[in-house]
Amino acid sequence: MLKPHQNIDFSRIHNKEVESFIHDNNLLQLSDFADLESYSRHNPEIQGFHHHSKTFTIQKPLNEVWDAYKNIHPKLAWNGKMLKFGLQYCRKKNEISYMDDEYAGASAGQIVLICVKVLNGLAKVAVGHEITGVNEKEKTIETSYLLKGKSLGCQQIQLKQCPKGFTEIKHHTLYKSGNWFRDKFIYPFFHTKAIKEFHSNIRRHLQ
Repeated sequence: MLKPHQNIDFSRIHNKEVESFIHDNNLLQLSDFADLESYSRHNPEIQGFHHHSKTFTIQKPLNEVWDAYKNIHPKLAWNGKMLKFGLQYCRKKNEISYMDDEYAGASAGQIVLICVKVLNGLAKVAVGHEITGVNEKEKTIETSYLLKGKSLGCQQIQLKQCPKGFTEIKHHTLYKSGNWFRDKFIYPFFHTKAIKEFHSNIRRHLQ
């Protein structure tokens, strides 16, 4: 792992968009990542935000699915035609981890940078979010977008036991960018595709 004075190891980052995001925002040392702010930590107000909700079902018991959501490696969760894992920073340990590092499970204070590809790869953008809560009792994982991104907002994934012993996963998002057309049409369309890929990855991991 990096020491506080060391630079980011770009040879271990596997997409240019995440590299560009790091350079553009001068995230070249651990202290730069530590100074990042996410939406919920900066301003908890949700007035004027849009709502986006989708529900998924996995034909596995709740505890098994919950364990998968908490412990799946980000390189597997954020991996597909649309999503690619870049790196993760952990506030508690003050460490950067890369694709080939071990993963000890989701916890508050983890910042993940991913690349999102749209229009069959014609457009690519780096997105950063922070895990702001993992609630074992309520079976929820909450994340918030970094303030460096194009959209403000937060997301909650909640798992519940449903009939026949399956697990229902509700993914709820609050978001806004200040651009009416983007918020009304572009964001919901591509966000739906992105979270479908994310949840499908976890379903596949459980097979």
